[in-house]
Amino acid sequence: MSRIGINAQIALSMLFAALFVTFVLGEFERRAETSRMNEELLEQAKLTVSLLSGLMLEPIITEDTPVLETTLEEAVARNPKLLAVTILSVDGDAIAHIVADRWSEAVPVRRFSQDILLEGESFGVMEVDWSTAEGLALIQENVKQAKITIAAAVLVLSVIFLLQMNFLAMQPLRNIHHRMSAVISGSNHQGEPLANFVSREFQALDKSVTVLAETLAERDDRERALEIARQKADTANRAKSEFLANMSHEIRTPMNGVIGMAELIMETDLDDEQTMYAETISKSGTALLAIINDILNFSKIEAGKMELEIAPFDLQSALEDIVTLVSTQASEKGIEVTLGYDPSLPTMFEGDVGRLRQVVTNLVGNAVKFTLTGYVYVEVTGQEIEDGYGLRIDVIDTGVGIPSIQIDRIFNAFEQVDGATNRKFEGTGLGLAISSRLVALMGGQISAKSEIGQGSVFTVEVTLPKSAAQSPRDPDQDVDLVGLRALVVDDLAVNRTILSERLASWKIRPVLASSGAEALAQLEASRDSEAAIDLIILDFQMPQMDGLELAKEIRKRPDYQKTPLVILSSVDQSVSATTKKDLGFSSVLLKPVRSEKLKAAVVHSLQELPDRSAKGSPATTTTANAAQLSILVADDNKTNQLIVKSMLKSASVALTFAENGLEALNKYSEIGPDLILMDMSMPQMDGLEATHAIRKIEGEQTAGYCPIIALTANALPQDRERCLNAGMDDFLSKPINKQALLDVVQKWRA
Repeated sequence: MSRIGINAQIALSMLFAALFVTFVLGEFERRAETSRMNEELLEQAKLTVSLLSGLMLEPIITEDTPVLETTLEEAVARNPKLLAVTILSVDGDAIAHIVADRWSEAVPVRRFSQDILLEGESFGVMEVDWSTAEGLALIQENVKQAKITIAAAVLVLSVIFLLQMNFLAMQPLRNIHHRMSAVISGSNHQGEPLANFVSREFQALDKSVTVLAETLAERDDRERALEIARQKADTANRAKSEFLANMSHEIRTPMNGVIGMAELIMETDLDDEQTMYAETISKSGTALLAIINDILNFSKIEAGKMELEIAPFDLQSALEDIVTLVSTQASEKGIEVTLGYDPSLPTMFEGDVGRLRQVVTNLVGNAVKFTLTGYVYVEVTGQEIEDGYGLRIDVIDTGVGIPSIQIDRIFNAFEQVDGATNRKFEGTGLGLAISSRLVALMGGQISAKSEIGQGSVFTVEVTLPKSAAQSPRDPDQDVDLVGLRALVVDDLAVNRTILSERLASWKIRPVLASSGAEALAQLEASRDSEAAIDLIILDFQMPQMDGLELAKEIRKRPDYQKTPLVILSSVDQSVSATTKKDLGFSSVLLKPVRSEKLKAAVVHSLQELPDRSAKGSPATTTTANAAQLSILVADDNKTNQLIVKSMLKSASVALTFAENGLEALNKYSEIGPDLILMDMSMPQMDGLEATHAIRKIEGEQTAGYCPIIALTANALPQDRERCLNAGMDDFLSKPINKQALLDVVQKWRA
């Protein structure tokens, strides 16, 4: 529905005002005319009564009715407005009463009463019925004329007002509106200038439009400048990314020699001092490589080139890998790292496990770094939602804490809680910034809360779809554990909670104890209630009575001399082989223990119990391929050749080296290798060109297919895609890790 203009609105308003004024003034005129008519009729009635009273005073006194009626008939006949006359005695009795023939109920009548007086003495009352028809008609005519006059006057004034309003206000306002519309739309319409007689308010508004036009013009200029600057920044950013990629290649190549040689040196016979030197070189190289990776990741995220790789993965297994990875560093500081995974959650999800692992590893690593005493606890909870599962990963520590004023800054790049050059905890300040951006890229969020001296809690919230893929089959999943009772002894409440949840998920009923004394009391109580304990899980490091002492006390009790004992220790080789044998330990597991390893230890410890043997005892055997593998290594760097040769010296392989792609192509034709390790960057012919040529030869000569593994210092995803698109089969980034090299050789062994 279209809206009417302001002129029409004002005209309608004036019309309604004119009608209202006409109605009000007309009613006022009607009341005034009616009042005036009533006054005139009263005067006429008084005059008529006075005349009649004077003429008929004697018949009135004598109450001569015939004379009175004759006189009244003559008076009624002479005066057309007089419709009826009644004379009442002093007592109120009617002496005479005359009604005109023209009297009718349809005729409006006004009755007047007047005392008949003579020298102040009353001789009766005369009532006169007076017709008001003529007066009312006259009033109606006068009111009509008044309304017409008023309406005409108001309409004329309204037209004059509208003309003045349009000339003085609406026309200038329209001009200003047209100018403003042109300014907002960006056109060049200036509009007509305002006349000098226009009010100062409109002049000020017109100046405001001029200021707005100038401001928008400046904004457009700034936006054009910003667009040019953005284009330059994009160009610079691309140049920076290319520079970082090139620098990554240049740095990784010598780092490959540093780290690879350090690993090889440590495998030789070294004294303690030499071992310390080699370990220092290896650790420093690894730390430098981590810094390079952080800078590259941050650069990719800033450039918007970070892409997630979506694939099924086992979340619980990935987190257990992280906890296991940092546990060595944590145990050196005397702190424990534990994982609590909600048993009601599935384990298989779809997402980028590498990036999620990177985020959680960073958070757990920071927690271990900033925790001097206590523990680090990783808790995984969540609930099913429409798009999958809303997961929450909390990394809780008892570390130094973060000041509240710095909580919002810790996720900024290159910022740390302690930014001093002599700070106690080293780092680039990129880890949390990268983690925050990676979580945002996953559609989640990361937050932190902390209290100085009490610890911190970092929370990752992300939604992941459940995967239909099945996790690797648990070899112990068919073992009957329902109804077993296990005593869990640990001085940390969080450890007891985690272990009890894991046991409950396997249908084992947990009994908890926080100390050795409480554990012994629980054993006595179980014996008295005949609710036997089938399994005991002990923490090795406990105050007052440690796990070893508790195990000795348990073995002193006849009822528990054969009960399986599983020891959880934060220190490797904390229990000697003799002690294990003497005390009958079923298993000694290093914390943090993975869920499947704990279950395997429980199953193994129960297999010797009567009626508790497993339904299946899976055994794994590995068969090595004793045949020697022919490998062609194409790399122009002598150091890299030496490293690959040294790393594979224990493997059953025969190595042939080529220093460029052209030589690699010739060697391929000569020896027909089983596997090719191909460097990406080589003179004369690079790895991509050599791969294309090899694949072309295979197609033309129907030669057997030879797997080609890329060796490159370029670690970006697009580099991997280039290798695969060129016909390569796998990808190894420099510096080359010995185990990764052995794994890939074993993977592609014919």
